[in-house]
Amino acid sequence: MKSPRVEVPAGGPRLENGWREAIQASCALLRREGFNVSWARGVRGNGKLAGHELLAENGGRIVRVLVLLDREMDSASAQKRIRAAYRAGETRVFVPWPLRWRMLSNIARWGLQGVSVGGV
Repeated sequence: MKSPRVEVPAGGPRLENGWREAIQASCALLRREGFNVSWARGVRGNGKLAGHELLAENGGRIVRVLVLLDREMDSASAQKRIRAAYRAGETRVFVPWPLRWRMLSNIARWGLQGVSVGGV
């Protein structure tokens, strides 16, 4: 049985090189938990899109969601983005499933305990 296609939220950046699949899988997991998913705007409130970041809302609960591919998991820019999202509130990071433990290690090393990590 074929599963229904999960749509990426409209109005986001152009997705290529593995991003579309990663965003779709992340959205599917969040929607299964009852979240409404949309693209995040800049943390500073400037109204610009915040890269490959999503907002997941369920009632009054808002979660900033960062989707990272393997090529950027260890980067300083990923650390900066996760730290900024963490300061703004509840944060979740999605990475390719085999790399989940490496991301958990990075989160601990960067001192960001409380950031949830999921595999897609």
